[in-house]
Amino acid sequence: MRRQSLINIFLLLIVLVLGLFVWMSPEKEEQHSLGPLTSLHSADIKRIEIRNNNGPGFVLQREADKWNMTEPYSVQANGPRIDILMDLLSTPQVEAIPLPADRLAEFGLDKPLAKVKFDNTLITFGGTHPYNYRRYVSIKDQLYLINDIFPHHVLAQAEDFISHALLPANAQISQITTPDWQIEEQDGQWLLTPLTSNITAELLQSKIDTWLHTWVSKVTKAPKTGPTGSISITLKNNQAPINFDIVKLKKQTFLIHKELGLAYRLTSDNLLLPPGNTD
Repeated sequence: MRRQSLINIFLLLIVLVLGLFVWMSPEKEEQHSLGPLTSLHSADIKRIEIRNNNGPGFVLQREADKWNMTEPYSVQANGPRIDILMDLLSTPQVEAIPLPADRLAEFGLDKPLAKVKFDNTLITFGGTHPYNYRRYVSIKDQLYLINDIFPHHVLAQAEDFISHALLPANAQISQITTPDWQIEEQDGQWLLTPLTSNITAELLQSKIDTWLHTWVSKVTKAPKTGPTGSISITLKNNQAPINFDIVKLKKQTFLIHKELGLAYRLTSDNLLLPPGNTD
């Protein structure tokens, strides 16, 4: 056998041995042997508070089977995103040691990245490990190393945790008024103004249902751009209507909730068209 072939076989054996060593490394065994980060259960959590350097802190409160944001906005919260954040509670520990109070800077905990409080349990986020890039977090007097899969949630702004539903859950509409048309319920029937010859009760109900079930693509702070019109939505059992300004920005349409100061980005302009029109 030629010398070069022997060298290639020898190198292949080295690669296989190294691969086997990594697969059986103590770090991997330790990751499987350690328990979850906390003993908390997501179903028991009633309150979440997130504070970071990307904006004001915000508070999420569970009420019955839904989540609301109570600070800095009083608005329905993004339940699916909260469910993902809850995975932090049971994420595996890679390492766990007593927190060395005199070495906080070494782990990025002297100036924390973020603090997340689940009821009375505070989780503080520090820096990352210098070579495996896992995240240091602390709970009380313990230091943990976890897989770094949560920073985009703990570094989020309040607006990122607001529900993408345009209207409150279980809302019922009694009137929609736009710059070009109006639908109003009278004696159990929907009436369109101005009336068109091809309109049907089914088309009017379809437009109402579309408004009730609209989910926007993003929620942000309201821009300072001037509106091109306004829309008023009156809900049953609510005397005060919900008022939106219509803002066009970079070929995108936003509905600005005037009371909250929030911008809801629509996926299309079809919502604003009269019943029966789709483009």
